Amino acid sequence: MSVELALTPLFIKRIKKLPPDRQKGVKNKLRLFMGNPQTNSLRFRVLEPFSDIFIINGKAGDRIILKRVTENEYEVLDVGVHDTVYRRWNRRSLAPA
Repeated sequence: MSVELALTPLFIKRIKKLPPDRQKGVKNKLRLFMGNPQTNSLRFRVLEPFSDIFIINGKAGDRIILKRVTENEYEVLDVGVHDTVYRRWNRRSLAPA
């Protein structure tokens, strides 16, 4: 099963801040995800406590955050180093509705 991706402005802003080798690694992982989201090296999983937000492993400890729009369509929301990304997204889960 292949999927389609839409890049959000926040993701584009964040990926531009990465060094060129890590940008390339993220792009390669996204291509791999588009071809087969269940590829083991991606470790595709739900980002708790969200039900429609997912995370995959990038290169060099980076994490890529995706939001499921439909069964075969995702928005790419964020990218960055493991600790930074988790900190940003944990704050969002704690924010009042």
